[in-house]
Amino acid sequence: MSERTEVLSALEDIFDDVFMDADVSFSDSLSSDDIEEWDSLAQIRLLTTIEKHFSIQFEIEQIDQLKSVSSLVDAILAKMA
Repeated sequence: MSERTEVLSALEDIFDDVFMDADVSFSDSLSSDDIEEWDSLAQIRLLTTIEKHFSIQFEIEQIDQLKSVSSLVDAILAKMA
């Protein structure tokens, strides 16, 4: 299993926890535009959960840019490198 696939799998579980009521299909192309509940508060909950799970810390400047699964995976992999 590739590192990207492992991160995607973990993110799917995290998204299920953060967006429990969202009726969307999880994929690499999923973005904040696809989930009505993905507001600023959900963004903070999501990023905090991701940071704890992967033992990483996002930069303040990154927060507004991390609005899709793809951008999250890329940022996580960059932090883990």
